[in-house]
Amino acid sequence: MATKLFSLAEIAENDREIFCDMLTYVSPEISSANRVDDAVFLECTDGYEEGVLQRVSELAGILKMDGMRDTGDVAIKTLKDFTSHIPINDEPIFEELLSCGSISPACDGVFIYSGVFLDVFNYFSKKIEAFGQEAFPDMVHYEAPVLYPIHEYDKGGYFESFPHYIMFQSTLKSDLNVINAYSKLDSSGKENEIIKFVQPSQNVLRHAACVPIYPLYKDKTVDKEAPISIMVSGRCFRNEGANVFELARLKEFYMKEYVFIGTQQQIHEKIQIAKAIWNYWIDLFKLSGVIDTANDSFFANNYKKLKIFQILGDSKQEFKLLLPSSNKMCASSSANIHRTHFSKSYNIKNSDAYCHTGCFAFGIERLAYSLLSQKGINPEKWDEPTRKEIYPNRHYV
Repeated sequence: MATKLFSLAEIAENDREIFCDMLTYVSPEISSANRVDDAVFLECTDGYEEGVLQRVSELAGILKMDGMRDTGDVAIKTLKDFTSHIPINDEPIFEELLSCGSISPACDGVFIYSGVFLDVFNYFSKKIEAFGQEAFPDMVHYEAPVLYPIHEYDKGGYFESFPHYIMFQSTLKSDLNVINAYSKLDSSGKENEIIKFVQPSQNVLRHAACVPIYPLYKDKTVDKEAPISIMVSGRCFRNEGANVFELARLKEFYMKEYVFIGTQQQIHEKIQIAKAIWNYWIDLFKLSGVIDTANDSFFANNYKKLKIFQILGDSKQEFKLLLPSSNKMCASSSANIHRTHFSKSYNIKNSDAYCHTGCFAFGIERLAYSLLSQKGINPEKWDEPTRKEIYPNRHYV
Protein backbone atom coordinates (compact mmCIF):
# COMPACT_ATOMS: atom_id res chain seq x y z
CA MET A 1 0.00 0.00 0.00
CA ALA A 2 1.08 3.57 -0.68
CA THR A 3 0.33 6.66 1.39
CA LYS A 4 -0.55 9.96 -0.25
CA LEU A 5 -1.24 13.32 1.38
CA PHE A 6 -4.08 15.54 0.18
CA SER A 7 -4.37 19.07 1.53
CA LEU A 8 -7.78 20.37 2.64
CA ALA A 9 -6.65 24.00 2.32
CA GLU A 10 -8.94 24.69 -0.66
CA ILE A 11 -11.98 22.97 0.88
CA ALA A 12 -14.24 25.30 2.86
CA GLU A 13 -14.14 24.52 6.58
CA ASN A 14 -17.88 23.75 6.62
CA ASP A 15 -17.47 21.23 3.77
CA ARG A 16 -14.49 19.27 5.06
CA GLU A 17 -16.49 16.67 6.97
CA ILE A 18 -18.63 15.76 3.94
CA PHE A 19 -15.47 15.74 1.77
CA CYS A 20 -13.83 13.19 4.07
CA ASP A 21 -17.02 11.10 4.21
CA MET A 22 -17.19 11.03 0.40
CA LEU A 23 -13.64 9.70 0.04
CA THR A 24 -14.84 6.15 0.71
CA TYR A 25 -16.89 6.35 -2.52
CA VAL A 26 -14.21 7.93 -4.75
CA SER A 27 -12.18 4.88 -5.76
CA PRO A 28 -12.05 1.17 -4.87
CA GLU A 29 -8.27 1.59 -4.65
CA ILE A 30 -8.56 3.70 -1.46
CA SER A 31 -8.33 1.42 1.58
CA SER A 32 -8.47 4.16 4.21
CA ALA A 33 -8.55 7.94 4.57
CA ASN A 34 -7.48 9.54 7.84
CA ARG A 35 -7.82 13.23 8.47
CA VAL A 36 -5.12 14.97 10.49
CA ASP A 37 -5.75 18.69 10.97
CA ASP A 38 -5.89 20.27 7.49
CA ALA A 39 -4.87 17.23 5.46
CA VAL A 40 -6.00 13.69 4.65
CA PHE A 41 -3.66 10.71 4.51
CA LEU A 42 -4.85 8.29 1.83
CA GLU A 43 -3.83 4.62 1.89
CA CYS A 44 -4.18 3.29 -1.65
CA THR A 45 -3.09 0.35 -3.81
CA ASP A 46 0.45 0.57 -5.15
CA GLY A 47 0.51 1.82 -8.73
CA TYR A 48 -2.82 3.63 -8.49
CA GLU A 49 -1.64 6.69 -6.57
CA GLU A 50 -1.94 9.23 -9.38
CA GLY A 51 -5.37 8.00 -10.46
CA VAL A 52 -6.58 8.16 -6.87
CA LEU A 53 -5.29 11.72 -6.41
CA GLN A 54 -6.97 12.74 -9.67
CA ARG A 55 -10.32 11.34 -8.44
CA VAL A 56 -9.91 13.07 -5.09
CA SER A 57 -9.17 16.35 -6.85
CA GLU A 58 -12.33 15.87 -8.92
CA LEU A 59 -14.33 15.44 -5.72
CA ALA A 60 -12.82 18.64 -4.33
CA GLY A 61 -13.75 20.44 -7.55
CA ILE A 62 -17.34 19.21 -7.35
CA LEU A 63 -17.70 20.50 -3.80
CA LYS A 64 -16.27 23.88 -4.76
CA MET A 65 -18.62 23.99 -7.77
CA ASP A 66 -17.54 27.06 -9.71
CA GLY A 67 -20.48 29.39 -10.16
CA MET A 68 -22.26 28.32 -6.96
CA ARG A 69 -22.36 30.79 -4.10
CA ASP A 70 -20.03 30.18 -1.18
CA THR A 71 -21.82 28.54 1.73
CA GLY A 72 -19.63 30.06 4.39
CA ASP A 73 -22.42 32.50 5.29
CA VAL A 74 -24.83 29.65 6.01
CA ALA A 75 -22.60 27.76 8.39
CA ILE A 76 -24.04 25.20 10.77
CA LYS A 77 -25.12 26.85 14.03
CA THR A 78 -25.41 25.45 17.52
CA LEU A 79 -28.93 26.02 18.85
CA LYS A 80 -28.41 24.40 22.25
CA ASP A 81 -25.14 23.49 23.92
CA PHE A 82 -25.27 21.07 26.84
CA THR A 83 -21.61 20.03 26.81
CA SER A 84 -21.30 21.46 30.32
CA HIS A 85 -22.77 18.13 31.50
CA ILE A 86 -19.76 15.94 32.36
CA PRO A 87 -20.21 12.22 31.50
CA ILE A 88 -19.60 9.81 34.36
CA ASN A 89 -17.67 7.57 31.95
CA ASP A 90 -14.94 8.57 29.51
CA GLU A 91 -13.42 5.15 28.87
CA PRO A 92 -13.98 3.25 25.57
CA ILE A 93 -16.90 0.82 25.72
CA PHE A 94 -16.91 -0.81 22.29
CA GLU A 95 -14.43 -3.59 23.11
CA GLU A 96 -16.13 -4.10 26.49
CA LEU A 97 -19.48 -4.62 24.77
CA LEU A 98 -17.86 -7.18 22.47
CA SER A 99 -16.05 -9.05 25.22
CA CYS A 100 -19.13 -9.35 27.45
CA GLY A 101 -21.30 -10.55 24.54
CA SER A 102 -23.65 -7.57 24.61
CA ILE A 103 -22.88 -7.05 20.93
CA SER A 104 -21.65 -9.66 18.47
CA PRO A 105 -20.48 -8.91 14.91
CA ALA A 106 -22.60 -10.46 12.15
CA CYS A 107 -20.73 -8.84 9.26
CA ASP A 108 -19.05 -5.51 8.55
CA GLY A 109 -21.16 -2.75 10.12
CA VAL A 110 -23.84 -5.17 11.41
CA PHE A 111 -24.25 -6.53 14.95
CA ILE A 112 -26.39 -8.86 17.06
CA TYR A 113 -27.54 -7.31 20.36
CA SER A 114 -27.95 -8.73 23.85
CA GLY A 115 -27.43 -7.78 27.48
CA VAL A 116 -27.16 -4.16 28.55
CA PHE A 117 -27.00 -2.84 24.99
CA LEU A 118 -30.27 -4.54 24.09
CA ASP A 119 -31.85 -3.27 27.32
CA VAL A 120 -30.97 0.34 26.48
CA PHE A 121 -31.94 -0.20 22.83
CA ASN A 122 -35.38 -1.44 23.93
CA TYR A 123 -35.75 1.44 26.38
CA PHE A 124 -35.31 4.07 23.65
CA SER A 125 -37.61 2.24 21.26
CA LYS A 126 -40.40 1.99 23.85
CA LYS A 127 -39.90 5.54 25.14
CA ILE A 128 -40.18 6.99 21.64
CA GLU A 129 -43.43 5.09 21.13
CA ALA A 130 -44.88 6.15 24.48
CA PHE A 131 -43.92 9.80 24.03
CA GLY A 132 -45.32 9.85 20.50
CA GLN A 133 -48.62 8.35 21.58
CA GLU A 134 -48.98 10.87 24.41
CA ALA A 135 -47.91 13.92 22.38
CA PHE A 136 -49.90 12.96 19.28
CA PRO A 137 -52.92 10.87 20.44
CA ASP A 138 -54.24 10.36 16.90
CA MET A 139 -50.92 8.93 15.71
CA VAL A 140 -51.12 6.04 13.20
CA HIS A 141 -48.47 3.31 13.61
CA TYR A 142 -46.65 1.47 10.79
CA GLU A 143 -43.84 -1.08 10.67
CA ALA A 144 -41.99 -0.53 7.40
CA PRO A 145 -40.72 -3.39 5.20
CA VAL A 146 -37.09 -3.51 4.17
CA LEU A 147 -37.53 -3.89 0.39
CA TYR A 148 -38.71 -0.99 -1.73
CA PRO A 149 -39.06 -0.76 -5.53
CA ILE A 150 -36.43 1.19 -7.46
CA HIS A 151 -39.02 3.18 -9.44
CA GLU A 152 -40.59 4.50 -6.23
CA TYR A 153 -37.17 5.39 -4.85
CA ASP A 154 -36.52 7.37 -8.00
CA LYS A 155 -39.87 9.15 -7.65
CA GLY A 156 -38.95 10.21 -4.12
CA GLY A 157 -35.71 11.79 -5.38
CA TYR A 158 -33.44 9.55 -3.32
CA PHE A 159 -31.10 8.63 -6.17
CA GLU A 160 -30.44 12.31 -6.76
CA SER A 161 -29.71 13.00 -3.09
CA PHE A 162 -28.24 9.76 -1.67
CA PRO A 163 -27.08 7.37 -4.42
CA HIS A 164 -23.93 6.54 -2.44
CA TYR A 165 -25.98 5.16 0.48
CA ILE A 166 -28.30 2.90 -1.48
CA MET A 167 -27.98 -0.89 -1.26
CA PHE A 168 -29.76 -3.20 -3.69
CA GLN A 169 -31.56 -6.53 -3.39
CA SER A 170 -31.34 -9.23 -6.04
CA THR A 171 -31.61 -13.00 -6.59
CA LEU A 172 -29.86 -15.62 -8.63
CA LYS A 173 -31.09 -15.77 -12.22
CA SER A 174 -34.09 -18.02 -12.70
CA ASP A 175 -32.10 -20.51 -14.73
CA LEU A 176 -31.42 -24.07 -13.58
CA ASN A 177 -27.92 -24.15 -15.07
CA VAL A 178 -26.97 -20.82 -13.47
CA ILE A 179 -28.27 -21.86 -10.04
CA ASN A 180 -26.53 -25.22 -10.27
CA ALA A 181 -23.24 -23.65 -11.37
CA TYR A 182 -23.30 -21.10 -8.57
CA SER A 183 -24.09 -23.71 -5.92
CA LYS A 184 -20.89 -25.58 -6.88
CA LEU A 185 -18.53 -22.60 -6.53
CA ASP A 186 -16.27 -22.44 -3.49
CA SER A 187 -16.74 -19.62 -0.98
CA SER A 188 -14.28 -17.34 -2.77
CA GLY A 189 -16.09 -17.84 -6.08
CA LYS A 190 -19.48 -17.22 -4.49
CA GLU A 191 -18.26 -13.85 -3.24
CA ASN A 192 -16.14 -12.69 -6.16
CA GLU A 193 -18.11 -13.99 -9.14
CA ILE A 194 -21.65 -13.37 -7.94
CA ILE A 195 -22.33 -10.50 -10.34
CA LYS A 196 -22.35 -12.98 -13.26
CA PHE A 197 -25.11 -15.04 -11.64
CA VAL A 198 -27.61 -12.51 -10.30
CA GLN A 199 -30.59 -10.86 -11.94
CA PRO A 200 -30.89 -7.08 -12.39
CA SER A 201 -32.23 -5.63 -9.17
CA GLN A 202 -35.79 -4.34 -8.92
CA ASN A 203 -35.64 -3.33 -5.27
CA VAL A 204 -33.47 -1.37 -2.88
CA LEU A 205 -32.94 -1.92 0.83
CA ARG A 206 -34.67 1.08 2.35
CA HIS A 207 -32.26 3.69 3.82
CA ALA A 208 -34.80 5.53 6.03
CA ALA A 209 -37.93 4.39 7.83
CA CYS A 210 -40.25 7.07 6.44
CA VAL A 211 -39.71 6.24 2.75
CA PRO A 212 -42.87 4.10 2.23
CA ILE A 213 -45.18 6.55 4.01
CA TYR A 214 -45.62 9.19 1.31
CA PRO A 215 -46.81 6.74 -1.39
CA LEU A 216 -49.42 5.49 1.11
CA TYR A 217 -51.02 8.94 0.99
CA LYS A 218 -50.75 9.38 -2.77
CA ASP A 219 -53.63 11.45 -4.22
CA LYS A 220 -55.11 11.97 -0.73
CA THR A 221 -56.78 15.18 0.42
CA VAL A 222 -55.87 16.01 4.01
CA ASP A 223 -58.34 17.97 6.14
CA LYS A 224 -56.71 21.31 7.02
CA GLU A 225 -58.12 21.01 10.52
CA ALA A 226 -56.88 17.46 11.01
CA PRO A 227 -53.14 17.11 10.22
CA ILE A 228 -51.82 13.57 10.10
CA SER A 229 -49.34 12.18 12.64
CA ILE A 230 -47.61 8.87 11.93
CA MET A 231 -45.09 6.68 13.70
CA VAL A 232 -43.09 4.42 11.43
CA SER A 233 -40.42 1.92 12.48
CA GLY A 234 -38.14 -0.46 10.65
CA ARG A 235 -34.67 -1.73 9.87
CA CYS A 236 -32.70 0.48 7.49
CA PHE A 237 -29.59 0.00 5.38
CA ARG A 238 -26.88 2.38 4.20
CA ASN A 239 -23.67 1.80 2.34
CA GLU A 240 -21.28 3.48 4.77
CA GLY A 241 -18.20 1.95 3.15
CA ALA A 242 -15.10 2.67 5.21
CA ASN A 243 -17.06 5.21 7.29
CA VAL A 244 -18.45 2.46 9.54
CA PHE A 245 -17.56 3.42 13.11
CA GLU A 246 -18.33 1.14 16.05
CA LEU A 247 -22.11 1.43 16.73
CA ALA A 248 -22.30 5.09 15.71
CA ARG A 249 -22.31 4.42 11.94
CA LEU A 250 -23.68 1.09 10.79
CA LYS A 251 -24.73 -0.52 7.53
CA GLU A 252 -27.86 -2.02 9.11
CA PHE A 253 -29.69 -0.24 11.91
CA TYR A 254 -33.15 0.42 13.39
CA MET A 255 -35.03 3.69 13.00
CA LYS A 256 -38.20 5.15 14.41
CA GLU A 257 -39.74 8.29 12.95
CA TYR A 258 -42.63 10.59 13.63
CA VAL A 259 -43.97 11.75 10.27
CA PHE A 260 -46.32 14.72 9.91
CA ILE A 261 -48.54 15.81 7.02
CA GLY A 262 -50.43 19.12 7.12
CA THR A 263 -49.99 22.83 6.58
CA GLN A 264 -46.64 24.56 6.91
CA GLN A 265 -47.57 25.98 10.31
CA GLN A 266 -48.83 22.61 11.57
CA ILE A 267 -45.59 20.88 10.62
CA HIS A 268 -43.51 23.46 12.49
CA GLU A 269 -45.76 23.15 15.54
CA LYS A 270 -45.54 19.36 15.61
CA ILE A 271 -41.76 19.41 15.21
CA GLN A 272 -41.56 21.79 18.17
CA ILE A 273 -43.72 19.48 20.28
CA ALA A 274 -41.53 16.50 19.37
CA LYS A 275 -38.39 18.33 20.52
CA ALA A 276 -39.60 17.94 24.10
CA ILE A 277 -38.25 14.39 24.08
CA TRP A 278 -34.73 15.72 23.42
CA ASN A 279 -35.02 18.07 26.39
CA TYR A 280 -36.41 15.26 28.54
CA TRP A 281 -33.36 13.09 27.89
CA ILE A 282 -30.92 15.98 28.32
CA ASP A 283 -32.37 16.88 31.71
CA LEU A 284 -32.94 13.35 33.01
CA PHE A 285 -29.69 11.73 31.88
CA LYS A 286 -27.56 14.90 32.07
CA LEU A 287 -26.36 14.08 28.57
CA SER A 288 -23.45 15.95 27.01
CA GLY A 289 -23.87 17.21 23.45
CA VAL A 290 -25.41 19.87 21.23
CA ILE A 291 -28.42 20.57 19.03
CA ASP A 292 -27.18 21.95 15.71
CA THR A 293 -28.63 23.11 12.46
CA ALA A 294 -27.47 20.59 9.91
CA ASN A 295 -27.39 19.34 6.37
CA ASP A 296 -27.70 15.77 5.13
CA SER A 297 -24.81 13.83 3.61
CA PHE A 298 -25.97 14.62 0.09
CA PHE A 299 -24.03 13.11 -2.78
CA ALA A 300 -21.21 15.34 -4.01
CA ASN A 301 -22.70 16.51 -7.31
CA ASN A 302 -25.78 17.93 -5.54
CA TYR A 303 -24.22 18.73 -2.19
CA LYS A 304 -23.70 22.47 -2.55
CA LYS A 305 -27.15 23.21 -3.93
CA LEU A 306 -29.06 21.04 -1.48
CA LYS A 307 -26.97 22.15 1.47
CA ILE A 308 -27.80 25.78 0.77
CA PHE A 309 -31.53 25.04 0.57
CA GLN A 310 -31.45 22.96 3.74
CA ILE A 311 -29.42 25.28 5.96
CA LEU A 312 -30.88 28.57 4.70
CA GLY A 313 -34.36 27.17 5.26
CA ASP A 314 -33.45 25.86 8.73
CA SER A 315 -35.05 22.61 7.65
CA LYS A 316 -32.82 20.15 9.50
CA GLN A 317 -31.64 20.07 13.12
CA GLU A 318 -29.62 17.32 14.76
CA PHE A 319 -29.46 16.02 18.32
CA LYS A 320 -25.76 15.20 18.69
CA LEU A 321 -24.40 13.30 21.69
CA LEU A 322 -20.80 13.12 22.78
CA LEU A 323 -18.84 9.86 22.58
CA PRO A 324 -16.35 10.78 25.32
CA SER A 325 -13.59 8.27 24.59
CA SER A 326 -13.18 9.45 20.99
CA ASN A 327 -14.39 13.04 21.54
CA LYS A 328 -16.74 12.60 18.57
CA MET A 329 -20.33 13.76 18.31
CA CYS A 330 -22.90 11.16 17.28
CA ALA A 331 -25.97 12.50 15.43
CA SER A 332 -28.58 10.38 17.20
CA SER A 333 -31.85 12.06 16.21
CA SER A 334 -32.97 14.75 13.77
CA ALA A 335 -35.87 17.08 13.00
CA ASN A 336 -36.53 17.46 9.26
CA ILE A 337 -38.89 19.77 7.38
CA HIS A 338 -39.49 18.69 3.77
CA ARG A 339 -41.82 21.50 2.68
CA THR A 340 -43.68 20.20 -0.41
CA HIS A 341 -40.95 17.90 -1.74
CA PHE A 342 -42.87 14.66 -1.13
CA SER A 343 -46.40 16.03 -1.36
CA LYS A 344 -45.80 17.28 -4.90
CA SER A 345 -44.30 13.94 -5.95
CA TYR A 346 -47.31 12.05 -4.58
CA ASN A 347 -50.05 14.65 -5.05
CA ILE A 348 -50.91 14.99 -1.36
CA LYS A 349 -53.05 18.10 -0.90
CA ASN A 350 -55.37 19.91 1.43
CA SER A 351 -58.33 21.94 0.15
CA ASP A 352 -56.30 24.67 -1.52
CA ALA A 353 -52.61 23.68 -1.79
CA TYR A 354 -50.03 20.92 -1.55
CA CYS A 355 -49.46 19.73 1.97
CA HIS A 356 -46.19 20.17 3.80
CA THR A 357 -44.47 17.21 5.44
CA GLY A 358 -41.85 16.72 8.12
CA CYS A 359 -40.27 13.91 10.07
CA PHE A 360 -38.58 13.50 13.44
CA ALA A 361 -36.13 10.62 13.23
CA PHE A 362 -34.37 8.50 15.85
CA GLY A 363 -31.42 6.15 15.33
CA ILE A 364 -31.98 3.60 18.08
CA GLU A 365 -28.47 2.13 18.03
CA ARG A 366 -26.93 5.61 18.09
CA LEU A 367 -29.03 6.69 21.06
CA ALA A 368 -28.19 3.52 22.98
CA TYR A 369 -24.49 3.68 22.17
CA SER A 370 -24.23 7.36 23.05
CA LEU A 371 -25.93 6.87 26.41
CA LEU A 372 -23.73 3.89 27.30
CA SER A 373 -20.63 5.77 26.15
CA GLN A 374 -21.44 8.49 28.67
CA LYS A 375 -22.59 6.19 31.49
CA GLY A 376 -20.49 3.05 31.01
CA ILE A 377 -21.86 -0.48 30.56
CA ASN A 378 -22.24 -1.38 34.26
CA PRO A 379 -25.68 -0.21 35.53
CA GLU A 380 -24.45 -0.44 39.13
CA LYS A 381 -22.17 2.53 38.42
CA TRP A 382 -24.86 4.66 36.82
CA ASP A 383 -26.50 7.61 38.54
CA GLU A 384 -29.83 6.78 40.17
CA PRO A 385 -32.09 8.70 37.69
CA THR A 386 -30.57 6.75 34.80
CA ARG A 387 -30.96 3.38 36.53
CA LYS A 388 -34.59 4.11 37.44
CA GLU A 389 -35.42 5.18 33.90
CA ILE A 390 -33.81 2.22 32.14
CA TYR A 391 -34.58 -0.42 34.80
CA PRO A 392 -37.67 0.80 36.70
CA ASN A 393 -38.30 -2.61 38.29
CA ARG A 394 -34.78 -3.35 39.45
CA HIS A 395 -33.43 -2.44 42.86
CA TYR A 396 -29.81 -1.54 43.54
CA VAL A 397 -28.18 -1.30 46.96
